[in-house]
Amino acid sequence: MRRARQTVDGAMLPVYERIITLYAPYVLVRCAAYPNGRRQAQQIAVYVLVCTCLLSGKVRHLRRVGKIVDVMMRVVGPDVVLSGEGRDWWGDSGELLLVDTRMRNLVKALNVLKRPWREVLVLHHITGMETSDLAGLWHRSADQIAMRVHRAERLSARCLGGLLANGDRPSVPGVRSLLAQFAAALDAGWIEEVTLCAMNYLIGRAGLMI
Repeated sequence: MRRARQTVDGAMLPVYERIITLYAPYVLVRCAAYPNGRRQAQQIAVYVLVCTCLLSGKVRHLRRVGKIVDVMMRVVGPDVVLSGEGRDWWGDSGELLLVDTRMRNLVKALNVLKRPWREVLVLHHITGMETSDLAGLWHRSADQIAMRVHRAERLSARCLGGLLANGDRPSVPGVRSLLAQFAAALDAGWIEEVTLCAMNYLIGRAGLMI
């Protein structure tokens, strides 16, 4: 991994594991911004998550992880797509990251949002974090997080246009339903492979047994 050639502090591995667990679904959403398949998206995700861990520092910096992820996506994503490194990744080269058209449209709408709104929607509705957990993560009150979630839902409803079922007018309940469908259909195998590869790399850099 060209962008992460530093020794990893073994004591930080639990922190890195938490970052990877929290942000793997978020990175999946961000990967969908690129015209690549499942295999290439895995490689982008591993690069991004490892680099994010190495840049994140200590636990107190976790509230800035989403920003680091977005910065790394802009650096790593285009680089992997242009270099074609995904050819040597897992699975059939013809596999798609997201097969369902409605889910692809949802992710496209999420990626239109600015990072704070996209991040809170993914972590709350897809990763499954409660507002109280997000409040602790970002050092905000639960009420502030609840307001951010609702604002993000309204903004994403505007971006979704005619995507919602039966041509319904975009609404917050419709957004919540669609995000719940996405979470239920999330590619657990993709997440598991990305998480395992990223952690194995970090463990290897720490000089520990895998």
